[in-house]
Amino acid sequence: MKILAVDSAEKSCSLALVDDGIPVCEEFYCTGTTHSSTLMDMVDHMLCKRAGISGADIDGFAVAKGPGSFTGLRIGISVVKGLAFAASKPCAGISSLDGIAWQMAASVLPVCAMMDAKRGEVYCAVYRFENCELVEKSIEMAVSPEDAADYAGKNALFAGSGAVVFRDIIKKRLGPDSNPVFVPGFLNHVRAAALAEVLFHDPALLSHDPCAVMPVYLRRSDAEINSKYSAGTPI
Repeated sequence: MKILAVDSAEKSCSLALVDDGIPVCEEFYCTGTTHSSTLMDMVDHMLCKRAGISGADIDGFAVAKGPGSFTGLRIGISVVKGLAFAASKPCAGISSLDGIAWQMAASVLPVCAMMDAKRGEVYCAVYRFENCELVEKSIEMAVSPEDAADYAGKNALFAGSGAVVFRDIIKKRLGPDSNPVFVPGFLNHVRAAALAEVLFHDPALLSHDPCAVMPVYLRRSDAEINSKYSAGTPI
């Protein structure tokens, strides 16, 4: 089964063609360029120029559905919905946090995937793997980095943009008797190939209705918050 996976949940943009769990092509950019101006070019370059196939040869599509940048999520989901509709192929929305955590599937420690949510918060979830299989996942939350650290525990592995931004806060919160592990820089991004891996473990996530793929924000947008302030409505 060939899966084309797309991530545009944060500043970075990731694209992967994966065949039965084996990456065939993969591209990653973190240049600050607007996803809307690069993503379709990435898809065309990967499928037509590198893999030599078309959308009709893809068995399914996966996309990061959030949490993440509101605009970035909408771009990625719109592209995948369009591709799936045009090719009459199924698609699936996969948690952005899964796209971080599954890169650490071999970890014997609890994995706390956290993304910088701005406003002093992180999007996070805690995962437990055994023999590279997911055995437990917490609910996804938008919380302070201190609360995320408390939830993960003193001996956990932290990964994602939130772990980079709030590393010192996490270490201070957990205290000198803790042993938090922070992954190297290249593992702190959502990876499209990891999104595809989630789908290979649960193909039932695929839907033939592109409209079934919806963004997951975890909290209201700044525009919504500001509009309620302007209207004098308490948050």
